[in-house]
Amino acid sequence: MRGGNHSTALHIPNSKGFTLIEVLLSLAILALISTVTYMSFSSSGEHVEQAEAARDDVDLARTLIARMSDDIANAFCKPGMKSGVFFGLKEEVETSEGQRRIDSIFVSTLTNSRRPGSKESDLWVVGYRFKEKPDGGGYRLMRYERRDLSFGTAPMEGGEEYVLTDRIENLRLRYHDGSKWREGWGSSSPCTLPKGVEISFSTVEGRLFTTMTEVRNTL
Repeated sequence: MRGGNHSTALHIPNSKGFTLIEVLLSLAILALISTVTYMSFSSSGEHVEQAEAARDDVDLARTLIARMSDDIANAFCKPGMKSGVFFGLKEEVETSEGQRRIDSIFVSTLTNSRRPGSKESDLWVVGYRFKEKPDGGGYRLMRYERRDLSFGTAPMEGGEEYVLTDRIENLRLRYHDGSKWREGWGSSSPCTLPKGVEISFSTVEGRLFTTMTEVRNTL
């Protein structure tokens, strides 16, 4: 038997596994990526919601301004006219969020779309005013319409009323008499017309819209 020195060596084969530190580091990186991805999607979702809210506000403003401006621009009345009215009232209310401006306006105007077979004229009375919600949780903007002007009640009585929107926070109307602005206008009788009306309102999202409408049928 041939003798000799034998050395014992510990053989560590090449391993393709991960050490504990590598695993922990990978988990930390994965968690960071997941957090960034979530924040990115969350932020994108918020931006989408904000964009949709802004679009809804613009659509609401465009519709409301078009209707009010058309009614005001085509207002028609003259002294002694029983069915004529142009009445703008400044109104303010105290709420839990502070003071709100909720003006109202009633006008006799030549914007009536006559229904087939009816004896209606182009002239009718329309109005815009706020009413408190049934649950007391704020105010809704209402539209008043009266087509039949033949019977003897006051122009702002009778008729029909329906909800336009509950997304208007403030509505301020000002009236120009040819020389200065006024916060209110006229009464139910006699009927006189301003030269123009400034319509300014803000939505529940806090966006402000303002326009000026000229009254066409002034004498």
